[in-house]
Amino acid sequence: MQQRRPVHQRYQREFWPAMAAYMLIMLLLWPLLPRVHSELLKVGLAVLPVLPVLFVVRAMVRMVLGGDELEQRIHLIGLAIAATVVSMLSLIGGFLAAAGVVTLDGSILIGVWPLLVVLYAAGRSWASRRYGAGGDVLCDSGTRRHWRLLLTALALLVIAAVARHQLGDEQLGMLCGTAAGLALVALMQALRRRRRDDADETP
Repeated sequence: MQQRRPVHQRYQREFWPAMAAYMLIMLLLWPLLPRVHSELLKVGLAVLPVLPVLFVVRAMVRMVLGGDELEQRIHLIGLAIAATVVSMLSLIGGFLAAAGVVTLDGSILIGVWPLLVVLYAAGRSWASRRYGAGGDVLCDSGTRRHWRLLLTALALLVIAAVARHQLGDEQLGMLCGTAAGLALVALMQALRRRRRDDADETP
């Protein structure tokens, strides 16, 4: 099953500029946060990265609504898997923190949305293969998909390197962990596509 091309093209036009804006905000503005003394300005700067994320969510919602019933069912399964895993991890972490076993602060919440997106992509890929749709995570069967993921991972590593003195250990860990996850997904997609191409060439 392939995503209808106009829907997919619209998704690409909306998703990647929003992600680029998120990267620029994290790279150029987020490191300035410790130097800001105005409480109002600090709040505005702290939540500024949420704005491009909202556009990413909007692009994903429009992509889902533009698909057929099977495509929407696959998205729903992926979202259900992601929500279940993230909620269970949050519950376990909350109980451990309440019992004094681990110490958690609010910065860990920054990692909730990236984790949800990664698990949603993995769940959607599993559901897509289960329905015989090939397991394309981002509804894009083109060869450039894994390169985009690798560039995104590289951008996160650049942000971590530039802002390492301004960000806390947990924030740096979140950026590096997300970059590693994206790079792993890109590698898996490249290997899967190579096996698929080899199978197509086999007489």
